[in-house]
Amino acid sequence: MIDDDSAVAGGGEPATSASPRTPYSERPVARDRRAKAHKLIERLVAEVRVRITGPDDDEVAEWRRVVNYAKRHGLEPAGKRIEKVPYGGPGLELFLADGPHPNARSQRPKEGGDPVPVPSRLGNLRPIVTALKDDESRLVMPSALRRRSLLKFPHDHGQRMFTLRG
Repeated sequence: MIDDDSAVAGGGEPATSASPRTPYSERPVARDRRAKAHKLIERLVAEVRVRITGPDDDEVAEWRRVVNYAKRHGLEPAGKRIEKVPYGGPGLELFLADGPHPNARSQRPKEGGDPVPVPSRLGNLRPIVTALKDDESRLVMPSALRRRSLLKFPHDHGQRMFTLRG
């Protein structure tokens, strides 16, 4: 039995420890993209809109990567977001818009948020909801859930209309 840690199965050379890789943020591509993102932000703050006219596909792709880098790394000014829209064919127009993007996580409803208001009694119902309430063969579920479901229907206050199909 060999008790030597340097021995390798198959008689090969012992493995040497690999040199640690350079972190992504310090690699040339990331440094270059960070510099471009900072320059873009400075231009957007100074000029409001930046138009890139007549770029080729590679330039468009690089601008998109720079914008995405700025967004991912929080380089946008506080209360602003970078928007990019087509401009003059293959071109791009970049600008700073106010507030978070409508699809941003910060705009999503919070779990355990405000409850949906539900009336406490069934009154002033639209005729169609009354028909649904009186027809036990429709909206079949436990009675407590059925009552709550009916309470959520709009009451006769000029709200949405519903149709009941057979």
